[in-house]
Amino acid sequence: MSVPFDDNAAASLARVARDVDRRLRDVGVLRRGAVETAVADFAGGYAKLFKAAASFELQDRGRLSGVLDDLAAQVEVAREQARKENDRQTKLADWREREAERETRRENENFIGDIGVGMDGFFDRKPSETPEAPPTIWAVFSPMQRFRTSGGGGSSKLESSADPDHLRTFVAQARADDSALSHEFIQLGNAWTAFTSSCSWVPLGSTTFLVGFAQLLVENRSDADWIENVANAFAAAGGGVLLDHALDLVAAAAAPLSDQDLLHELSSLPAKELAAMMAASPALQSQLLSIDPAEIHSWWTAMNPQTGTGTPFSTRQDLLLTKFPEVFGNLEGLPYTARDHANQTALKSAIADLEAQLAQKQCLLDGTDGDGGMPPLAVVVENSLLQKQLDGLHNIQKALQVPGGWATRQLISFTEDNPPLAAVSIGDLDTADSVTYAVPGMGTTSYKDMTGWTKSGQNLHDLLPQGSAVVAWIGYETPPEPTLENPDLGVRDVNLAVAGGHKLGGALGGLAAVRGEIMPQVNIVAHSYGTTTAAVALTQPGIHVDNFITLGSAGLPDNVDTAADLNAGQVYSGHARDKMPWETESGDQWAWIGRETSRDHTVNPMDSEFGSHAFGTDTGGDAGRVVTDHSTHMSDNGEQAGYLDKGTESLKNTARAIKGETELITEYAPLGPTDQQKALIEGMNGASL
Repeated sequence: MSVPFDDNAAASLARVARDVDRRLRDVGVLRRGAVETAVADFAGGYAKLFKAAASFELQDRGRLSGVLDDLAAQVEVAREQARKENDRQTKLADWREREAERETRRENENFIGDIGVGMDGFFDRKPSETPEAPPTIWAVFSPMQRFRTSGGGGSSKLESSADPDHLRTFVAQARADDSALSHEFIQLGNAWTAFTSSCSWVPLGSTTFLVGFAQLLVENRSDADWIENVANAFAAAGGGVLLDHALDLVAAAAAPLSDQDLLHELSSLPAKELAAMMAASPALQSQLLSIDPAEIHSWWTAMNPQTGTGTPFSTRQDLLLTKFPEVFGNLEGLPYTARDHANQTALKSAIADLEAQLAQKQCLLDGTDGDGGMPPLAVVVENSLLQKQLDGLHNIQKALQVPGGWATRQLISFTEDNPPLAAVSIGDLDTADSVTYAVPGMGTTSYKDMTGWTKSGQNLHDLLPQGSAVVAWIGYETPPEPTLENPDLGVRDVNLAVAGGHKLGGALGGLAAVRGEIMPQVNIVAHSYGTTTAAVALTQPGIHVDNFITLGSAGLPDNVDTAADLNAGQVYSGHARDKMPWETESGDQWAWIGRETSRDHTVNPMDSEFGSHAFGTDTGGDAGRVVTDHSTHMSDNGEQAGYLDKGTESLKNTARAIKGETELITEYAPLGPTDQQKALIEGMNGASL
């Protein structure tokens, strides 16, 4: 006999509740970074609405987390009470059997036997007949109401301003969180159903937590849709300032065209009308970029030229690539040959435009333009900024130059940010059997590093089989190196990694759409803060790579506890010994500082408990050149070497990991302290005596 209580179902509910509790807290790491990114340039009434909504979400998530933790504790109490009650019932039933036997003996025994029966009964005390009371389960939660319009009415003159790209970073992270939490909601609901159907012994009080959880997901999805519409409104207006009333009108407005209708118009409108439509409706560009890459790929390939024409693009495809290169060059789902064509067109146009602006400014500097113009100092400053931007574009152009006998290069993404962002593929992404994205870290920009980062990619490509491709991906804003002149400490948090991680995830999704069923091996090689960024991408739903290799990691996000938390088949890590920035011996002077001073990306993939395959970078001897600096490229054959320089143990092991030559990977063996570190240790030991 036992109470109707399935201990396995109860244990499962307690475990799932605690797992969801932990997940609710984990999503806060990246969500906070996304919120802080969004509010950086968000001002006015809508900024206040957004901050309030973000605050409510944080409070709601914290309260739900607490409710689930308490629910798990209540269920554990119920398990203990059920165990006690079952034990009491068993003992009472056993006692009653013994008592019945004694009663039979009393009827048949003589006086002496009666004494024995009496003694037996005296020492065999009757267990309690009072049942153990089960606890009543309470789990009450409902989210707070959020407000998404100003309520100012048509006469309101209040205004707001925002950076639409920053808002979209929040939208991307919010939707990733929603996808993850929706899965957790299903798991929790299944566990609760199993518990309530098999544990009827436990009475239920108010248990609104599942309904409240569902409402929280609805609120969060509404926030993402709301901010996406707000971002589209600012993008359509070219940034700047908008009336709050106008934002009230567009906040819940549907797109003027469905995705299918938009694609139809793009493939059928005459060139003149098409150009007018795109110019008059910038929001359509944002809508186009948000369409599923697989749908984009199907639409694009349906316009391919007929076989035998000898042209790479149809008339319509060529029109779109030529007239709107800044859009179609970055449209995930388009074949990379087409994107390269569009981006190189956009790059040449951007260079010509900047050169013309610089020539005009030079006239002012030379005093040959007599219209008064801007004050000379202002001209000098603007001239310097324009020249810096032009240097970045020239750097990208130079990175596309292919040395004799080397694989073709493609410009697979290009945007005129400050600095410009770009990705150069070494090898043909449309046909490559293996594709590796090389993700850079702190201080890497196209102003000065596009050629260097591409060279690092080429060094890796040289060690890979024919038919491989390596993408030198500077597709996100990296944190700057903190200096006295620019004490920017963006490297200490995940904010830029969240934005970059979603862009990287989008690039990987585009590759999957283009290659379809003939998917290549996909790898990520990330350096420094790039490992933080790549880890964000590898926690997004639907993203998976075969190999993830970290080099000199500045720390993975704190929600990544082990390698199993990353959507990667295998994880490998290389790291030179830690040293101080002023030390001249071999080692990495910056990565450890990035981890140790970070507020939210302190996870070291080299730790044994993390579960990455650690490999050597500074073994020396026949293993290869020793890494002497945090950089990826220092010299081809000198004494100084970075992680991806030719002949380094680090580069060789990275290539071996990608090729699956795991038996050739040299093992990680800590090099030991530098001479200065030894002296410091000895001094500390002496002082303690």
